[in-house]
Amino acid sequence: MRDRELRKRLRAIREPAPSPGLRVRLEEGIPGSFRRPERGRAPGRAWTMARIGTATAVGVAITVVAAWLFMTFVLGPASTAPAYAAVLETVAEATGEAGAVHMVLRMLTREGEDFPYVNLEGDLQEVEVWLQNPLQPGDRGRARVEKPDRIYCFDGKETIFYHPTRREATRGPGMYGGLDLFWPAGWVRQILHSPSPGVEVLEHVEADGTGRLVVREKGAEMGGRAPSSIGEFDRETEVVWDLATRRLAGLRRWVLEEGGKKLFAELVSIEYLPLLEEGIFTLDLPPDVTWAGVKEASTELALLGPREVAQRFFQAATEGDQATLEQLLPSPWFVKRILRFRVTRVEYLGEPFRSGTYPGVFVPYRVEYRRVKGAWGVSSGTAEHNLALRDDNPQRRWVVDGGIGF
Repeated sequence: MRDRELRKRLRAIREPAPSPGLRVRLEEGIPGSFRRPERGRAPGRAWTMARIGTATAVGVAITVVAAWLFMTFVLGPASTAPAYAAVLETVAEATGEAGAVHMVLRMLTREGEDFPYVNLEGDLQEVEVWLQNPLQPGDRGRARVEKPDRIYCFDGKETIFYHPTRREATRGPGMYGGLDLFWPAGWVRQILHSPSPGVEVLEHVEADGTGRLVVREKGAEMGGRAPSSIGEFDRETEVVWDLATRRLAGLRRWVLEEGGKKLFAELVSIEYLPLLEEGIFTLDLPPDVTWAGVKEASTELALLGPREVAQRFFQAATEGDQATLEQLLPSPWFVKRILRFRVTRVEYLGEPFRSGTYPGVFVPYRVEYRRVKGAWGVSSGTAEHNLALRDDNPQRRWVVDGGIGF
């Protein structure tokens, strides 16, 4: 009697479907658990076990319920991953259906550095973004992202990167890597596709017409260098969306450091539009703009490894060899700067190492330098830093990309 009563109660249960992760594990442990039974199905039942022995069915059902309750209420945030993934998928899909967006953000970046750079000692800077959907079939989209010291503009064919303060620009085919990540749906999918257990859900609330999800993500392995870009820090992200449209309505991101957290970026405003005017994606450059880029190099320089390029770079900086500097450093503005400073002695040059999310390598150095100030005289000092080098250019050779601390 007790078994019959128990089976009756179990058949009456209208439990919701298990999470995708649990479903996979159950299917692995009990093959065929989610096949449609050969005949008969309780109306309204979200999922039904395949026909198996009665005693086994009762035991398995109790085990499933117990495991589900344990995972949901005992294991905590890690077990919510399937739920948050389902939520973010709908937000990403609805947000990505927009034709275009215009956004204003505030970011803790620094003058002279790219957008992902985290300036822990600085203030939030305004960043304005115009994006024509880069995910439309047959269309590469359009993009313009700018802050006071730099503008990226992709017109559908090429990207122009302009430094107004230097009056220097570069150009290249296609969309500059990273601009598509300003697409709001890209932010959501970036969190969605973080490898488990890379994301921990801290909060998930849906009320009063708004959804809110807060997640914590691990930063990259650094290996001998302090983090400097957003992807290298441990971080928390708050995603806010409209429950009616499922579109992204707000986003804030903090970096975690020294037991606290600091706001790195916040979405001030976002407009979803069907289309943007083509003129937005055209840059009017001054006639005296200087074009930067990787130049053709001698066969000798083209074959050098990263440490040898660093050696030649500092040698040229010591000797005032402008021609060599121009082959090793794509920015004419920086070449002129180094010639004004002039390295006087290389005290140390280390071995190349990879670190964080940077696509190249770093070579640690310590140099003495002398700065020529024209009519104001000369000053000197010591710089200790990591020279950044990369070889992802069309010539596939190592060039200096940054880390010039003098």
